[in-house]
Amino acid sequence: MPPLRLGFNPRIVPHDRRRLLSQLREIVDVAVRLEFQVVELNLDTYMYELGLRTFFDADLIEILDAAPMRFHLNVFRDASTRRWPSLTDPSASDRSVALRQFVQIIEFFEQRHAMEMYVAHPGRRMTADAQHIDVLRESFRTIHDLFPGLPIAVQNASDGAVLSALDSVLAMLDATTTVRFALHTGRAFHAVNGDRLAFEARLDYMARFADRMAEIRWHNTAPGREPNMPLHVGLERGLDLGKVMRTIGRNPGTVHMIDTVGLNPAGLLREVRALRHAVGV
Repeated sequence: MPPLRLGFNPRIVPHDRRRLLSQLREIVDVAVRLEFQVVELNLDTYMYELGLRTFFDADLIEILDAAPMRFHLNVFRDASTRRWPSLTDPSASDRSVALRQFVQIIEFFEQRHAMEMYVAHPGRRMTADAQHIDVLRESFRTIHDLFPGLPIAVQNASDGAVLSALDSVLAMLDATTTVRFALHTGRAFHAVNGDRLAFEARLDYMARFADRMAEIRWHNTAPGREPNMPLHVGLERGLDLGKVMRTIGRNPGTVHMIDTVGLNPAGLLREVRALRHAVGV
């Protein structure tokens, strides 16, 4: 198996500009010391409302430019918890707003510091999955027409949102050819009620699309437990990390994203060790 391409999301909360810059310098330092190739930053809806330049000013962009690793941008991860337009909205007017927002974000970063990957999130489920998938396909087609070759992926969601069911994720992958995907393992396991056999059967099918797997967002979980638990925590009837890795984690272009311990060097080391143990490294 090729070496793992590792990333982490520090889950920082930008309270003020000075603190944000200090946090980002610390993030870069930790990523260098622990040999992470990718850092993922969040752009939540409230940050967008306050203005991109409020958070991503020239000083912050300078830090990104000087860093030796690549960056992903996790866009509107809180979209399904608000009445926020999304790329999966069946309403043409709402989807138009979502596309304008996404285009503005892409233009902003492509002119200042191009991201290696933009991760989008589906919105609330309002109709049949098939209709939402058609809308998502059209949204991605529009974005790729405007920005050919742009690296963008969509992530599976929690209950009540589009792509919360693992079967709808597989239907989306079947129905599209250009949509890349980021798999949140904890949510995916919960989507089949913690049934390991059902989960692994769907992973076997998903393996057909491994070349479109942009990220695996590693979270441990088990029946009756939260879907966002650290990998190094032993759980009865929890995820079989080795099975997941062997089935869908072999693509050398996939980023193995740790999103469970924030900016905690000791915690990040434990998570990396758990992943490497899963593949026998």
